[in-house]
Amino acid sequence: MKIFGTLEPEKHDELLDKLTNLVDQEVLRRAPARSAVSHPQSTDLELAIKSQLEDADFEHHVRLEHPRTGEGFEYDFWRSRDGIAVEVMGYRADDEIYKDILKFHVHEETRIGVVFVPRYKWKSSRKTEINYTATMKALSFANHSMSVDTLVAVAYDWDAGASINTWKLKFPETQATNSPASI
Repeated sequence: MKIFGTLEPEKHDELLDKLTNLVDQEVLRRAPARSAVSHPQSTDLELAIKSQLEDADFEHHVRLEHPRTGEGFEYDFWRSRDGIAVEVMGYRADDEIYKDILKFHVHEETRIGVVFVPRYKWKSSRKTEINYTATMKALSFANHSMSVDTLVAVAYDWDAGASINTWKLKFPETQATNSPASI
């Protein structure tokens, strides 16, 4: 977990507790894989963690409006009582991260933006760090001009599950820091 900005100790502890409870969560891949690496999609991960986040008062797929244009957008998870938004990134995190960061910025009630990002991206059956690197760079840039108090990146990865279409959720970086990652 990488923290950009400051995160209150109780929010930090709550987030770490939630992540600890999600480790080894079985996630089912629902759609057929389009490559040799059949990891679950971001929507599969959302469904797998939905009940635990709802137990913590998060709403799933909350529809919001841009304050100036009125155009709609959606958070994967939103908790209104303390302004925490969660976006679950998938395979294309390196291309999509800026769009999700901007959602945090335009929604005035958002205080903490949390991004779940795949630690690795598989290209031509090779593991690359492009998703994680792009996310860290984007959050580092955004940290200096955002209207939110805190941006949090949670890197996740997969271990094979009990059956062919199931995977176990892992968080390879459980050590939290209050400074941006080295790029």
